[in-house]
Amino acid sequence: MRQEAERRRQGIVPRGEIWIRLALVLVFGGSLTLIGLGALWQGARATVGEHVGVPGRVEVTGCVPSVRRDVRRWICSGRFTADDGSLRIPQVTIEPIFDERPTVPVRTRVQGPGATVAWRPSKVPYTSFGFGVVFLGLAFGASWGLLRDYGTGDDGLSKRARRRLERQQRGLAGPPQLGNRARSRRRKRSRSAT
Repeated sequence: MRQEAERRRQGIVPRGEIWIRLALVLVFGGSLTLIGLGALWQGARATVGEHVGVPGRVEVTGCVPSVRRDVRRWICSGRFTADDGSLRIPQVTIEPIFDERPTVPVRTRVQGPGATVAWRPSKVPYTSFGFGVVFLGLAFGASWGLLRDYGTGDDGLSKRARRRLERQQRGLAGPPQLGNRARSRRRKRSRSAT
């Protein structure tokens, strides 16, 4: 029992707990990874929609209110006409949704003749990429923190803990000495050695 308490104090986790840690990594890290990948996908979709395609204007023909958390926003659709007149689409939905109902034609881009979505310039790509990177970083950090001690073949010890354990087993070291008194003893030893 005493040896188990000492091993826990040194940060050594019993091998039986690896399954618990793996389950945590799969659930927590997996969900963070899925959220991060979803945000990156939305950012890529918005980037392609906003910067690649046929530029033009949408004449808004209808808007539907969308209420989320007591905030009223508008999902609008209309007729798309390319700037050079080469493409006309009778019905497209404008992304992202509006804070205020538009009263004038909206500058957008579409991907081609079969497009159902017209993208207007916004900050959606930047925020989506930012959230995606943050969530993937959190997933990696959580997974690394839970699993870093395993697979090394040395009972999951860090280098520092392994050296301390070796010194204790050889009888060369006691508990670490801290404070002014210990510092004073180290200075005296270093002066007497010279």
